[in-house]
Amino acid sequence: MNISLMKYADEYIGRIMCSLFGRKKTTQEDFPGEPANILFIKFWGMGSIILTSPAVNSVKQNYPSARLHYLSFETNREVLTVTGNADNIITIKLTNPVTFLIDTVKLIKILRKINFDLVYDFEFFTYYSALINRLIKSKYSIGFDNKKNKRSRLFTKTVIFNDHIHTRNNFLNLVKTVSPLKGEIQRGLYLRNTIIPSVTAPYIVINPNASKMAYERRLPAEYFVKLTDALSADGKFRIILTGSHEEINNVSSIYNTLKNKENITNLAGKLSVNELFSLIGWAECLITNDSGPLHIASALNKPVIAFFGPESPVRYGPLSNKQLVFYRGLECSPCMSVSNSKTVNCIYSEPKCMTGFDIEEIIKKIKEFLVSQTEVC
Repeated sequence: MNISLMKYADEYIGRIMCSLFGRKKTTQEDFPGEPANILFIKFWGMGSIILTSPAVNSVKQNYPSARLHYLSFETNREVLTVTGNADNIITIKLTNPVTFLIDTVKLIKILRKINFDLVYDFEFFTYYSALINRLIKSKYSIGFDNKKNKRSRLFTKTVIFNDHIHTRNNFLNLVKTVSPLKGEIQRGLYLRNTIIPSVTAPYIVINPNASKMAYERRLPAEYFVKLTDALSADGKFRIILTGSHEEINNVSSIYNTLKNKENITNLAGKLSVNELFSLIGWAECLITNDSGPLHIASALNKPVIAFFGPESPVRYGPLSNKQLVFYRGLECSPCMSVSNSKTVNCIYSEPKCMTGFDIEEIIKKIKEFLVSQTEVC
């Protein structure tokens, strides 16, 4: 379905529905001390779903006997399978609006039968997830609130989303409202349920993409051409270009413009999510825009080089021990956030935050970074 249409429907129809189905909050004493069934909800963003892993792991350690369920879109099933955090993955497909509405009604009926004791809604401010939480009649629920959104009335307890800290920490703040944090909170992902990639030579993965949620997060293609040519010419590493099926054209246009393709492989559209995790996990370094693969590498504590512009690295930057972030920090940046449904409202004809970088300076700093890493020497 069209993302703009979904945002519009959620904002206006969802707001009305929340007013109709709101409920009075219960007290902390109503919290089920030993929940049998716990539901996590996160629909949007591979990266955000990965960032929920430390929070989910903490809940798992606090309630080892509970059955953990994770609700998301069908497109995220493989990500959730690879991370391995939930006992039961429940999904809904993004089809046309009518079918989606019918499937939502069916989904609510299925979820009601499970009888959830506790629900964590990791969505930031969408009404859709809050309405599902309300309609499945969970015993206790926790969600985000920004004091401008009526969704807060649908939860037992709410937590203010802090725009000035990392998103991972916001997820941790959500779960620690009813239970202490436990386990590894820095990353929370390991190379489990994955395969070893067929690429054997030391290699660097380059992801020149950003999802259709905001294409403005992409560094210009010509910058990636110059960067890839420069790193390939050194001959120290093999270069692997990646991208989803939707990003084949973008990656192919870069690949076809390169001067020498002998040491470069284009795997755009050829990898499953499982294979992408493995490819990044065994790589020497990932170079990427602000997108899902960044958070895969970060969760696996791989060296990450990332480009930011419309979004802030404070909220979504890499958490790897070894990282290099390029961010111009213009007066208009960041212009996208969870409070505006992650919509880019650029005041220029093109995003200067991404087009204004000095590519020669970038190449110089990246080469210095790679040399400084003991893993990639």
